[in-house]
Amino acid sequence: MKNRVLLALFVLFALTSCGTSKNVTQKTVTDREIVILAVNDIHANIDNFPRFAFMVDSLRAIYPDMLLVSGGDNQTGNPINDQYQEKGRPTIELMNAVGFDLSAVGNHEFDHGAENFEKHTQIAKFDFLCANMNLPKDMNFKVKPYKIVTMKNGLKVGFVSLLDLNPNNQPACHPDHLTGFSFTDPYKTAPKYLYLKDSADLLIFLNHLGFENDVKLANSLPEGTVDLIIGGHSHTKVDKDQIHNGIMITQADSKLKYATLINLIVKPDGQVSRSMKLLTVDRKGNEQAATRSMVDKYNDNPVMKEVIANAPFEFRSKDELGYWMADALKATAKTQIAFINKGGVRINHLAAGDISRKTIFTIDPFGNQVVTLNLTGHEIKAFITNMFGGQGYYKIMYPSGLHLKYTVSEDDSKLINLEFLNEDGTPFDMDKTYSVATNSYVIATADFQRKDPGKTLSITTAEGCINWLMEEKTVKNYQNVKRVFVNNK
Repeated sequence: MKNRVLLALFVLFALTSCGTSKNVTQKTVTDREIVILAVNDIHANIDNFPRFAFMVDSLRAIYPDMLLVSGGDNQTGNPINDQYQEKGRPTIELMNAVGFDLSAVGNHEFDHGAENFEKHTQIAKFDFLCANMNLPKDMNFKVKPYKIVTMKNGLKVGFVSLLDLNPNNQPACHPDHLTGFSFTDPYKTAPKYLYLKDSADLLIFLNHLGFENDVKLANSLPEGTVDLIIGGHSHTKVDKDQIHNGIMITQADSKLKYATLINLIVKPDGQVSRSMKLLTVDRKGNEQAATRSMVDKYNDNPVMKEVIANAPFEFRSKDELGYWMADALKATAKTQIAFINKGGVRINHLAAGDISRKTIFTIDPFGNQVVTLNLTGHEIKAFITNMFGGQGYYKIMYPSGLHLKYTVSEDDSKLINLEFLNEDGTPFDMDKTYSVATNSYVIATADFQRKDPGKTLSITTAEGCINWLMEEKTVKNYQNVKRVFVNNK
């Protein structure tokens, strides 16, 4: 208890001695205040919850009515959570235990399938929000477009949430998980909820759009209609004031490394002052005992701890890991060529040493199945070109079985002069037909002409990698492996 009080006093001192906003004014007895602690993109990082819970308790010692909110993507990133008997349940139970009030819907909320997401909304003791999503009529999702919260001091606070969509008008997840859902443009949806300001003292958007898109949204809204945007999706670390069109925008990185403490003061005349402070969830700090007990119970998983192989050399980059995973996929599918999308590799570094099942499910958490196709060289070129242009940040995929050379346009949006080479550097026969492997997410999102629709195998890419490693036992050195060459970068 003493440590918690000391932390609370430290936070209070930091907030009062280090002003973070030009909007901050001295609070008077006639003013009303709301305090919000915001996180985003937790990505099932359950191991940080005990320290985070301690921080929440400490802050509630100062601000007993503090609201705790998430900007979405609570799921996906830790196999203990992702491969749990009820996939994703540990994260929801921990969020319940810590006392979350609201959460945006992020694209990764769909990763465990619609039925699991539905169950998450039912067992959550907090409200999920999303205003630009239409729910399946034959399911019982507990998701609201908005919520008005009435504080003990009488303040009415409206929360609205928007979800980012890709060019296919869907959130970035496997399309098979979106059956029955439909989505509307977030920027066209937002103005429809501005009327809430008529019945609320404050209007806040709790979004999963990404920082740049939150800025775009703020600049599109009439000045004075929205008081705050709490963001997620882009994992942006906002550690100083971001005011756009009079609207403060916050975001707290990801994985419970940080949390944003936000103070809003409403004056008797309706004027609002705002301040924010990005707080570090101290990795060496104190922990809440009850939450630690929950996490230890989840982590007691012998299957995930099982060592399946050894890597004598570290993987220093996402590219090295991507080439390795592509090799594993090619070996699993027994094809000539394989491709892994960059978004399917979820870590950027792996230390030398033992590799466990948990390691592989951390790198590849999505449960995508292996898909094989027979494609000509020309069809492969159309495939690669489509994935580059259609998926944006995914860019070029990681190959196994061939090398890629290309030039990119000045704005980095288009491939120019894409060439293939065999692994030995010899010319690639574009007229020949090759056996190719990729994953079910890639095939579901790719749009290119081909004769072979593909065959979906019963094994996931992660399971295939585990089986391959159990046979290989030792992983080769990938530090000098390079298969993608950009001429003008």
